[in-house]
Amino acid sequence: MAEKSEKMDEDKKEEEKKDEKQSKLMQAVSANKAKEDMMVSSKKKEDFTPLLDAAIPQNRDLALKEGKKAEALENLLGVEKQTRLASDAFATGRVAKEILKILFECGDWEGINSHVVLLSKRRQQLKQVLVDIVQEAMTYMDKAPTHDQKMELLQTLRAVSEGKIHVELERARLTRQLAKIREGEGKIQEAAELMQEVQVETYGSMEKEEKVDYILEQIRLCLDNGDLIRGTIVSKKITPKSFKDDQLQELKIRYYKLLVRIHNQKDDYLELANAYYAMLQTPIVQEDAAQWMPIMKSVIVYLVLSKHDNHQKDFVERMLLDKKLDQLKPYKVLVTYFKTMELVRWSALKSLYEQELKQHPAFEGELFEKRWKDLHSRVVEHNVLVMATYYTNIRMARLAQLLELSPEETEKAVSDMVVAGSLWCRIDRLDGTATFRQAQDPTDILNGWSSNIAELLVKVEKTCHLIHKEKMIQGSEK
Repeated sequence: MAEKSEKMDEDKKEEEKKDEKQSKLMQAVSANKAKEDMMVSSKKKEDFTPLLDAAIPQNRDLALKEGKKAEALENLLGVEKQTRLASDAFATGRVAKEILKILFECGDWEGINSHVVLLSKRRQQLKQVLVDIVQEAMTYMDKAPTHDQKMELLQTLRAVSEGKIHVELERARLTRQLAKIREGEGKIQEAAELMQEVQVETYGSMEKEEKVDYILEQIRLCLDNGDLIRGTIVSKKITPKSFKDDQLQELKIRYYKLLVRIHNQKDDYLELANAYYAMLQTPIVQEDAAQWMPIMKSVIVYLVLSKHDNHQKDFVERMLLDKKLDQLKPYKVLVTYFKTMELVRWSALKSLYEQELKQHPAFEGELFEKRWKDLHSRVVEHNVLVMATYYTNIRMARLAQLLELSPEETEKAVSDMVVAGSLWCRIDRLDGTATFRQAQDPTDILNGWSSNIAELLVKVEKTCHLIHKEKMIQGSEK
């Protein structure tokens, strides 16, 4: 027992020693923090406004009026050092901008470049000061007397801002300016590569409108460079939800016009119709008949060119409910042909719409033959689906006659629809017939018959109950 009590006392003493050490460490840390706070507060308390108000005008006159530019700059650099070491971002930025202004007013463009680099690399340079330097120098870009001087300043600013997150916004704007210059020189590929370097969607400091505009410019340059794949990838950085604000209507139209360029190269007709429909729903388009009429025509044309599926069918129904379509009678009739379960005569459709559709951009130039062939295919597909609805079996010769095709073309058209999964059909070449109904198992037939009889009996019983109810009501009234 005595040994146990001694061990307990020793453990308590060790714990007390540990607690004392921890308390001493905490006191030391708090003392250091207090000293740092005192240092910071003392730096903040120092006011450089009187010094700057005296030094800036004096050195400005020294440089511009007396011609002693070097001496004035040296004096201001000394003031900049004093404010920088005191961690006064506002005062340091003011001095740095004044140095650049003096060099600009003296026309010393080489001095501007060298001092931008010098000021940005000063020891313990503050982040806000670098932002001020870059923003001030950017205002001189369009005032450069020669193209070479402008390019030199642009490259200097891009080099200074590289890899610094606090000037990422300024660097993005500089990159866009450089890309615009390269594009003007005909160097589309270089301009596209420059814009691709900037991942602007991750910038929190950039406004939403400017960010969307920047990404749209990236997409456009990719497409102008012929890089369809990269343009498609970049376009997915923007979602339709981005254009909910009415302020972004112009950008919304630009975005969907770029999507039209992408889908047009892929011949993705349903996506083209969706893109034009999104433009059609924009308020500024709805208010102007000169804008919505050609857009609605494009929606109908690409909708008719789209392959038959549930999405296309639902889209057709929605378009027919739009009252504005009544003002475009020929296009309403055209889309109605593909909604009604009746045969469409290709020869009649061709004579009615060939001249009208030739004037549409979808059928311009080299695209006419391919798009016209696709339209013919959509008419054939519609007619086959109509016949599959009304016929169980039909002779191939009769089918070819109704489709206005040769037997070989008819067989190929039906086979393509079966492969695509839009139709079930079996062709008996020996007998020369096409079957549109899949043979049912006898058990399934009996089950279907039994279900129909049960449903019929329920309806008969309900009818008898209603008749008996009416008789009782009439009997009580008498």
